[in-house]
Amino acid sequence: MNKIDIIQKKYKDDPWKVLVCCILLNQTTNQQVRPIITSFFQKWPDSFSVSERDFKEIRDLIRPTGFQNVKSKRIIGLSEKWSSGERNLKHLPGVGKYAMEAWRIFIDGDMDFTPSDKKLRIYVDENI
Repeated sequence: MNKIDIIQKKYKDDPWKVLVCCILLNQTTNQQVRPIITSFFQKWPDSFSVSERDFKEIRDLIRPTGFQNVKSKRIIGLSEKWSSGERNLKHLPGVGKYAMEAWRIFIDGDMDFTPSDKKLRIYVDENI
């Protein structure tokens, strides 16, 4: 069986990047995010590099993922809060159930649960 390739796994050493990946993956597929993710993190390598003035540039880069206006606002909001030291996932913009489950898997290293997302569930099943 081929192991499922989850984008967040590549960024597991950088929690902010895992959360950005989750925002980008909302309402879309890996196939739409993969072509833009490297360019995104080259342009904005950390939360401090993201600014409200980047909205149009972020929006244009992530357009292939859909919902680019909403996602751009969430990434900017997440980055501002993250840069200010906020680490409570419930207080971070754009962080919902999917991101919390991805965090649990890739940041906390906890796979002792059944994720609600199909791909995360497959990943956990293949790696326990």
